[in-house]
Amino acid sequence: MPLSQEQVEQRIAAIDRAINPLSERYGRLLNWQNLPDPFWHYGIGLSETYIFDTGQGLCSFEREEAKFVIGVDAIAFKPEQTIERLKHALRIFSPWEYTLTGWNCEHLARLIATDRPRCYQSSFLWWLCDLSPEGDHKTARHIFRDYLKQVDPNLVR
Repeated sequence: MPLSQEQVEQRIAAIDRAINPLSERYGRLLNWQNLPDPFWHYGIGLSETYIFDTGQGLCSFEREEAKFVIGVDAIAFKPEQTIERLKHALRIFSPWEYTLTGWNCEHLARLIATDRPRCYQSSFLWWLCDLSPEGDHKTARHIFRDYLKQVDPNLVR
């Protein structure tokens, strides 16, 4: 169910309360598993204890066990840019329907942190999910970039 504008602003305020720019996890792409669930979940680090879940919850939550997503440092935005991109992404993507394969936490988290709405977990089903062969959502990047160019061009490469 989509978030109302008021709920989006409440989530953004919660991000502002939870962030710690001195944290190693601040503004970084993180993933974790909730065993026995076989899927990896993705989000954006806010502090040593808080993560923003880019999945169905679209909210901050406490979790200390999470890993840095490897291989993204060279393409990742600066942490403070990632946090600002997260806030804007909530305004744009909160109405989007979450699905395990077509639009999920990995797509959104990677779009925010790296500008690539890619999901490696569903890439093997790309033709069934209307994704690119690499697992990229076909329209999310363009929609987000067009929005950011209008509101904060410094957040676009």
